[in-house]
Amino acid sequence: MTEPMPTSDTAFSDAPADSNDLMLSDVVGAARDVLNVMFFSDVLEDADAPPAPRPETMQVYVKFEGDGVGEFRMEIDDPTAESLAGSFLGAEPGSAPSPDEVQQVMGELGNMVCGAFLSRYEKDGLFSLSSPTIERAGAAMPSGVARSLQLLDGTMDLRINWSVPVDRPGLPG
Repeated sequence: MTEPMPTSDTAFSDAPADSNDLMLSDVVGAARDVLNVMFFSDVLEDADAPPAPRPETMQVYVKFEGDGVGEFRMEIDDPTAESLAGSFLGAEPGSAPSPDEVQQVMGELGNMVCGAFLSRYEKDGLFSLSSPTIERAGAAMPSGVARSLQLLDGTMDLRINWSVPVDRPGLPG
């Protein structure tokens, strides 16, 4: 049984290590499910995420609130984003989606992975998600737990920063 979450509005990374492990397992599983079903891709392996943004990447972030408060971030390199967007859109081999299409699809990918993660991690929780925001790399990645995924198409880094609202004393394990 996992220990309860912190009771103040503190970053999730301050929670017990076994809670972090469960969170990482759930975010990797959520990404794997979404990538398999919607993007015809897969996670080949996962490892610790790098601490700093990589060049030529896009960051997608989705904020959430409800039974937990936090932010999901996905950092993905441009060739991987283009390849995944092409798969999602059913593009013909050799044709590339437009930059706007890539951004829209990566925003939707971030939204789907965040939602799938929350459904896994907090099965009975209720959450509101923000619209995805997309930035070019260069912004410092926030604190939280993180994994780097090696995909068939390239690399994707995922990060979750989770807090518990002050009026909610903990989450079930």
